[in-house]
Amino acid sequence: RDPSIVALLFALSFEWSKAGSYNRIHSLFERALADDKLQKSVLLWRCYLAYEAEIACNTSAARRVFFRAIHACPWSKRLWLDGFQKLSSVLTMKELSDLQEVMHGKELFIRTDIYEILLQDEDDI
Repeated sequence: RDPSIVALLFALSFEWSKAGSYNRIHSLFERALADDKLQKSVLLWRCYLAYEAEIACNTSAARRVFFRAIHACPWSKRLWLDGFQKLSSVLTMKELSDLQEVMHGKELFIRTDIYEILLQDEDDI
């Protein structure tokens, strides 16, 4: 059977409507990412990262998903930025700085230095 991102998203939306479905949702993401085709899906990785960071509130899992995502799709600037935004409270300044350097090495540039973004976020709190 050929995997489909649309079918997966439908299955995920169905599971989200059920109570206590963390393990089932996690399993759906992992099974989908085991497929070579879907492993390169930026949309799938973004959904997984958002799920772990914002819905399951599991920052350690979100961190692992982020690093797997940028390994699988290093060209996706949006994935990198999602990680910075969703994990800024989890990643150290050194890690954020190192990640920004890796981004520059891959010719993925951000207009603002990551330190400025984090300082602004602290001022907003």
